[in-house]
Amino acid sequence: MSDPALKTQTTAAARQPSGPLQDWLATLSRIDAADQARTAPRRPEAQAAWEPRIVVPAEPDPVPEPPAPRVEDDDLAALMAENMMLKARLRQENARYDELQALLADELRALRAHVQQEVDKAEELRAERDLWMARAEALAQPLFQRR
Repeated sequence: MSDPALKTQTTAAARQPSGPLQDWLATLSRIDAADQARTAPRRPEAQAAWEPRIVVPAEPDPVPEPPAPRVEDDDLAALMAENMMLKARLRQENARYDELQALLADELRALRAHVQQEVDKAEELRAERDLWMARAEALAQPLFQRR
């Protein structure tokens, strides 16, 4: 395998470290490649025989990779996830609170209806008592009149 073939990198390379370490490794690899290019053995030009010319493709401009997620991005993602979870809990608690309020309102309505029935019964008993008192007075009145 020729030298240029060894130097080409595949896209399926292992995941590069992120952040300053990646920059440092990229710089080291560029320096190493420049050193190898300077020290590469040159063919002697004294040969008279014809040799095929080896064409080395120019290296394509490095495709800028999207910046690797940093620690701050991870922290931000964790905070956003926690925020979403807390909002979901708050919605759930609000739903429970609304449900409890609805149940309490129903219970209060039922209690008010029961109290109203008892008050109505008490009013009926008072009316009946007043009627009996009026009858008793009417019956007792002749007893207390002078003859």
